[in-house]
Amino acid sequence: MSGGSPNLLLRWAARLALWLALAPLARAHVGSPNVFFEGSAGPYPAYAVIRPPAALPGAAQVSVSLGASRIHGVSVLPVMWPAGQPGSPESVAAQPVPGATNLWSAEVWLLRPGSYLFRFEIEGPQGLGQATVPVNALGTQTRPMKSGLRVALVAFGLFLLLSAGLIVGAVAREGCLECAAELPTTGDFARGRRAAALAVVALIAAAAAGAGRWRSLDLAYRTTGIQKPEPVAAAVRTETNRIIMELHQVDEPPWRPSWATLVPDHGKFMHLFLVREPELDVFAHLHPLRRDSATFALDLPALPAGPYRLYADITYENGLNQTLLAGVTLPQPLAAPLALPPPGPSPGGEVFCGFAPGVSPNSGPVTRDFDDSWHVDSGSQSVAAEGGPGKLLRGGLVSVLMGGYTLLFENAAAVIAGRDSSLRFAAFGPNGSEAALQPYLGMLGHAAVRSADGSVFAHLHPLGSFSMASQAVFRQVETATAAAGSIAPPPTRPSAEGVPSNRVPFPYEFPKPGRYRLWVQVRIAGRVLTGVYDLDIGKL
Repeated sequence: MSGGSPNLLLRWAARLALWLALAPLARAHVGSPNVFFEGSAGPYPAYAVIRPPAALPGAAQVSVSLGASRIHGVSVLPVMWPAGQPGSPESVAAQPVPGATNLWSAEVWLLRPGSYLFRFEIEGPQGLGQATVPVNALGTQTRPMKSGLRVALVAFGLFLLLSAGLIVGAVAREGCLECAAELPTTGDFARGRRAAALAVVALIAAAAAGAGRWRSLDLAYRTTGIQKPEPVAAAVRTETNRIIMELHQVDEPPWRPSWATLVPDHGKFMHLFLVREPELDVFAHLHPLRRDSATFALDLPALPAGPYRLYADITYENGLNQTLLAGVTLPQPLAAPLALPPPGPSPGGEVFCGFAPGVSPNSGPVTRDFDDSWHVDSGSQSVAAEGGPGKLLRGGLVSVLMGGYTLLFENAAAVIAGRDSSLRFAAFGPNGSEAALQPYLGMLGHAAVRSADGSVFAHLHPLGSFSMASQAVFRQVETATAAAGSIAPPPTRPSAEGVPSNRVPFPYEFPKPGRYRLWVQVRIAGRVLTGVYDLDIGKL
């Protein structure tokens, strides 16, 4: 062993300890493991909630609320990557929930960790409707054994060990006697003691081997079956007249996939969010460019200096999506921030929010994206509709946007921790008229929610909290399989027909009571505007 090996082992041990310590925080959404879907399953409006198991094997709890009556049946099929539907088990029939209208529930067992596609089939008067929702089935914890059960099992094991030794000793001592009346000799007793001792030693060795095997399986589950934060190094440097942030993937064990296997989500390999701590008064939604298989980089806009928490969403080619976590301190900006960045065309034909002026390209790779947007609090807070701050009249909460626009959180008063709901928002112009929303990154809005203590962070879409890239990956696989004649083609993405042009919903469930800040990004008149809401979420 080389002289540096002990240090290397210590580094690996420390890294493994960090992974295990942070495991409860590590899902694609930090502290918010449930998956939500709101859209159409063919002709039927559907709202689905999937609660993955905390440990595997385990049962996922699925509930489906339908906006149509006289539904004949609902079934759920978990399709695991890369087995596909031909290698999947039979679908699970959901059951109507007694006392509820058009609400169905099912318990779906997941045996192995990995990326799944939950395929919903709804049978009703308008025929068969289908919808697909990708789900990460990676444990968030291991279930500890209760101390009382541990003591009972140890005592029972010792009893079995002693009993086995006594039985083997008795057989060896008296098995050679010709009749029951014959008494064992001193030699028979010695032979019985030797046999009992050998049996006890053999059983102890077998138990030790079994314990070693169990620990090996447990370690493998902790390292590959529980999703943990991917170690990421964030570095900030000043280069001429711009500030550049780089993200580096550190050296990893072979079971962790490389960033070379990422797939784009909304056309971006990474969606990065910066939140300044502890005030949470600065929010940025950025899109670093991948420079190689282990590095992302971007030009930072003129954000105020200070400590920031970094969250970055990525999706791998096997459908698994993950959130990267890091802390970073930003220096003073090199250019004055813009209150309202100028619009301009992006390569995709959309209008971008823009970078601060004074940032000019230097030699080297271009590390900016035209769809980046950010928000710096100007001191104004969200206020209740037709009321003062802190009061919710008619359940609405208003955020004043730049340019005189407003964004109304219509059902803010009805939001409770532990109850899934659709967070509904409506945009209005300076004169109070409805303000039409334009697509931003392919959707009518994006939202991010974070708890005050940082234990919860989620990136939300109008269709749900899952990764659209994961859904696209599975759709490609199923389309290829359907072309081969194995299964029916997958359903297309549900549309937003029937939703007013100034409104956008986000299905979500706040995982626990407490104080949260919510950012909602919408595009109005070619500009990306951000509404900010401070929420005190109560118990169910």
